Amino acid sequence: MIFNPCLKTIFSFVTLLFRKLYEYGTYIIFPPYCAQCKKFLTQRAVFCDACFAHVDPIVSFPLCITQKWTIPVFAVSVYRNPIKRLILAKGWSNRVASYQLGQLIWERTALRNRQFDYIVPIPLHWRRFAWRGYNQSEEIACYLSRKSGKKIVSVLKRVKHTKFQSRCSGKNRHANVADVFQVYVKDRAQFVGKHLVLVDDLMTTGATLKAATRELIKLKLASVTAVVACRVV
Repeated sequence: MIFNPCLKTIFSFVTLLFRKLYEYGTYIIFPPYCAQCKKFLTQRAVFCDACFAHVDPIVSFPLCITQKWTIPVFAVSVYRNPIKRLILAKGWSNRVASYQLGQLIWERTALRNRQFDYIVPIPLHWRRFAWRGYNQSEEIACYLSRKSGKKIVSVLKRVKHTKFQSRCSGKNRHANVADVFQVYVKDRAQFVGKHLVLVDDLMTTGATLKAATRELIKLKLASVTAVVACRVV
């Protein structure tokens, strides 16, 4: 027992060392450039000051799920450059862009000031995941998890392979994601009365967030908060 404090100190030092090495390696492999104008930055950030000034803040949006459920949707900005450039880059497997989107959500929305228990990324169907190679919402959620210290829980499963939402008209988007999600968890009791954060990159009509939340509230949650990088409406 007398060695425990010493071991704890060593463990903390090793953890810090690896974290610094990771940050240094990331800096070398992915040097900080402005995501909009590609200007080299002296410190890691998403945009330079000039481009960041063009990120227009946007107020939260109340999204009606059922007669009894309405959830707040927090977004960094509307869907236009420079945020739009990150969304499109991320769509082509740019994990750095996903990291930057997560950074913006954490720094530019009210999420960091809210109390919540778990983070839930919008899942991909396995065929879409195999084609793309990663889940963009999960990458964003990973950043938010590191900053908040909250656990990511994969309680949603996408059970239907559907068309891209971007290829559907506004009125068909809700039908495209109808019954596409299912709650997939063994111990539902651990989520009763909990506060969840639902993560996606973009909100257009809100169809995907609605479909996912309708399943999540079956867990008898206290609340659901949605966060996205930007929204169209």
